[in-house]
Amino acid sequence: MATGLAGAGFVLVLAVAAWAVARAVATRVMQSETERHLIAATTLGAERLRAAQDESVDSVAVALARSSGYRVSVFDEDQRLIADSDFGAPQADAAPEPAARPEVVGALRRVTASSRRVSAMDGRLYVFSAARLYRSGRPVVIRFAAPATPIAGAAGRVARGVLLAVMVAGAAGVYVLYRATGAVSGKLDGVRELLTRIAAGQTAGPRVKLSRLVEIARVASAANRVRGELEEQLGGVTRERDELAQLMDEVGEGLMALTNDARILRINPAARGLLGLVKVLPFSPVGSLVRDPVLRDFLEASVVRAEGRLEVTVGDRELEVRTKRGTAGGAVVLLVDITEIRRLEAVRTDFVANASHELKTPLTVIRAAAETVMDAELPADLRSQFLRSIEGNTVRLQRLVDDLLDLSRYESGAWRPEREPLFVHEVAGEVWEELEERRPGQDVEFRIDGEGEAMGDEAAVYQVFRNLFENAMRYVPGEGGRITVEISRAEDLIEVAVEDNGSGIPPSSLPRIFERFYRVDTARSREEGGTGLGLAIVRHLVSSMGGEAGARSSLGAGTTITFTIPAAESFNRVPGRQLALP
Repeated sequence: MATGLAGAGFVLVLAVAAWAVARAVATRVMQSETERHLIAATTLGAERLRAAQDESVDSVAVALARSSGYRVSVFDEDQRLIADSDFGAPQADAAPEPAARPEVVGALRRVTASSRRVSAMDGRLYVFSAARLYRSGRPVVIRFAAPATPIAGAAGRVARGVLLAVMVAGAAGVYVLYRATGAVSGKLDGVRELLTRIAAGQTAGPRVKLSRLVEIARVASAANRVRGELEEQLGGVTRERDELAQLMDEVGEGLMALTNDARILRINPAARGLLGLVKVLPFSPVGSLVRDPVLRDFLEASVVRAEGRLEVTVGDRELEVRTKRGTAGGAVVLLVDITEIRRLEAVRTDFVANASHELKTPLTVIRAAAETVMDAELPADLRSQFLRSIEGNTVRLQRLVDDLLDLSRYESGAWRPEREPLFVHEVAGEVWEELEERRPGQDVEFRIDGEGEAMGDEAAVYQVFRNLFENAMRYVPGEGGRITVEISRAEDLIEVAVEDNGSGIPPSSLPRIFERFYRVDTARSREEGGTGLGLAIVRHLVSSMGGEAGARSSLGAGTTITFTIPAAESFNRVPGRQLALP
């Protein structure tokens, strides 16, 4: 009897102790998991409220309460209640003191906070979780609340089951209770780990297996459901973000997205290059990165202006900047590099002005000479002189028009060079022989050193040599003039240098001699029939064949014009003779 009573007492004490332990453990674990689940729901609710800028706070709170099953409240930056899903519109005289809401105070200070206390609204014990966000540019706090009573009830039911099992099974029941408690803790630990991952934004990993206990199975099922929904939402957001990022990165123009307070939310590589930025940290103030004061003020004002347009010089680039304010705040900025457009406009303007001036000069001379020749009393010798002037300026005008047409054809891309093997020294000799026939009285020593077979357009090479020889003959001295053509091969190129012993070019003029209508000696060039387009044509012809043109000169010591042409792949033609013509 005594042993039985002792055993019964031991079982009873053991059962009471097991009941107390089970209730305490279940309560603690369920509260912990409820708090974590509540934090995850609060995070999603904050994102939902932030996204619903055009909806009323009351409707959002009610919708969140229906979808989550929790009580949802919203507070402003002064901790005043704005909306509550359970109690409707707040009453100013019934609102508790801000000190009674530690979770709201903590969220305003630290973004998120939680607490467990009795609510002043209905006197019930709640678990609270709050998060701060910005709505219409001002901070608000959204708070989720879960009543603690169901947790206590669930823990009580678990404890009663444990007590009954211990009392029925005795010592075996204690062992079963121990194992059952361990199993319950393991299931709840699995739920806790899952909610911890969710709170940290990690949705990957295994799902929680459902327990045989209904309450724990419900908690595990809810955790699995939250995980699935969060994973789906995060997947959609991630896909949209990646697609938008790829689109912005592939666009050739500069793109920037600014926040409401003019911070850089997103910038593509083209915009970084145009603004000279190497690395941009997220949410950096645009005013701290853009150095140009005009552009900086324009970008900072774009978040409050509907749209704008600005042309500004940044470094060596001309940029066109367009901005448009977003419907939900912030602004989108487009940067377009218009440097080449402005350069071409300037080139076109200069070309029209120079061409008009060059055409006007011979036309003026022709008109004046023609008016003079019409005088019947003009002596025969003067009449012949003016007629020769008319003829000379007519020829000059014809050459100028021909050169303009050729240059326009080359620059517009209407001409395409042929790709055929040719001997450069043979073409140079043919050009010189033709010039000697046209100018038999000029005594100039001419020599070709070297040979080379190139791959190019023979007619274009012929015109290059003709322009270079004519330029050289204008400036070499009348006695002792010398023109030398040096041909050599360097890897895959044929290098040609046309050297004379003329008057040379000043260092200040050397970089500009390939420009259209540029003359070092304007009066002398026009007197000898130059159009000012010869070297410009040379540069375009050589460039079209895949080569480059250059020049070097010393004032009073002569000039050397160089150009390159791609070399032929084989030299199976029989080379012609080397020419050395006096």
